[in-house]
Amino acid sequence: MNKQLFTHLGWALVAVSAFVLGSKFVAEQSTAAPDSKKKTTSVTINSGNSPNSSGATSRKRATSSQDESTESDPPLSEADLIALGEEMRAAKGPIARRLIFAEILEQLTPENAELLRQYIAHLPPSSSEYRDFHYAWGSMAGKDAVVFGIGTEGDDMGPAIAGWANANPTDAIAWLKNLDMESNPAYDNLLAHPRLTVDGLTSHFSRSLVSGLVDTDPDLATEFVLERYESGDKSAHQMMHAIVGAQFQTGDPTKATNWIESIPESPLKNTTMHRVAGQIASENPQQALTWLQGTPENESRSHGIGATLHTWAGKNPEEAAEYISAMPASSDKDAAAYGYATRVVHDNPAAAIDWASSIQDPESRTSALVDTGRVFMRKAPEAAREWLENSNLPQEAIQRITGK
Repeated sequence: MNKQLFTHLGWALVAVSAFVLGSKFVAEQSTAAPDSKKKTTSVTINSGNSPNSSGATSRKRATSSQDESTESDPPLSEADLIALGEEMRAAKGPIARRLIFAEILEQLTPENAELLRQYIAHLPPSSSEYRDFHYAWGSMAGKDAVVFGIGTEGDDMGPAIAGWANANPTDAIAWLKNLDMESNPAYDNLLAHPRLTVDGLTSHFSRSLVSGLVDTDPDLATEFVLERYESGDKSAHQMMHAIVGAQFQTGDPTKATNWIESIPESPLKNTTMHRVAGQIASENPQQALTWLQGTPENESRSHGIGATLHTWAGKNPEEAAEYISAMPASSDKDAAAYGYATRVVHDNPAAAIDWASSIQDPESRTSALVDTGRVFMRKAPEAAREWLENSNLPQEAIQRITGK
């Protein structure tokens, strides 16, 4: 088995552990002769709903171990692969299905992938088995696995691209950058779908590529997303959020803060800063603010402070309000009040309006009043209309609040 594929099978090991702890099995151990160095253990796996289920299928899995060395089992024959696939198709219950699926992944090669896929094809494309199969295939076969999905009904191409990007990012990125679907007849049927466009598919493929790349090379993933953003891909913000998630997997927020400071100033950085600050604030608002106060005074910093106070207001509105009240008048305080107001408006619209009104910058104040006013109008229409009559807001802002 391709060693790289083991990195994608952690969930399968969890399933096996759960099975051993919670499932019924019968172990039959045979004692070898005194001069034998080999022993064999067979475990019967019942894939039916109960041991007595008439529709249950069972098979014996044999494992062997040697005192001096261990040899991998030879690959299964085509007949054995078909039998394994039929077991997958007939499996009843998630544990039985995952155990058999784990063995399918073990046996998967670029040569037998199409054969084994027919026993995955009946699963929903959103299922973990369906996606993981094509991810594994993509990590092995690259482009061949991806283009196979052009003619299938499910989303084979997305997870295959993710697997390819994880295993061989250079080739996967080069393929996507050079992809010309309009000039390739192979994509005609795909593009004939009324909801599918070249731009939409390119964005989808790009998101898939980033999802496979973030675990191995987040810097390369960031570089790719910045290129997509500069080309006008609106889904670049969503791609960047995937990288943010990967930055926090280690549990060390400094990895995320160091990473984001390398991103050029742009609306993309603003939304990313918002996401990073909110993530840190969910655990420790003061830590988020300490970090942000050490960054340059610019729009992305304001977005981060707003996100932090928005999150803090959801956890402890009293503490957050005290913090803002103690801040000196500044753009930071305006950003903090904006973030706070847009969170507490869902619980106390009148208080949120007061906080939004306290913002010193006229443009930010109007924007905050529009955002909070819309929620106020939905929650308490009569009180909101009374407030609007005396708000002195521009007519355009009032229309944005009322929708009229």
